[in-house]
Amino acid sequence: MWDQGVEVFNGFADETFKMHAMLFSTINDFPAYGNLSGYSVKGHKACPICKEDTASQQLKHGRKTIYLWHQRFLRSHHPYRRLKKLLMDIKRLIVHQLY
Repeated sequence: MWDQGVEVFNGFADETFKMHAMLFSTINDFPAYGNLSGYSVKGHKACPICKEDTASQQLKHGRKTIYLWHQRFLRSHHPYRRLKKLLMDIKRLIVHQLY
């Protein structure tokens, strides 16, 4: 749309003109991100940053896909880094549900 433009009618001036536009920024939720970008935000490779390296598991009984190990994106001194025991307990619980 930026390069070619689109013919638009101005009803006030009763004339047409060629509008050139671009999308600068959006604020939306994750499913809308998938719609706008064309990236699939469902399934085992749903992380648009990790792509093929997405760490996902499928729950055995719930048939839901869960995503693990995203704390690797936290800054080195983030407060959540101090919750290693809690994170490991959650991972053990999830792995127990998987098998």
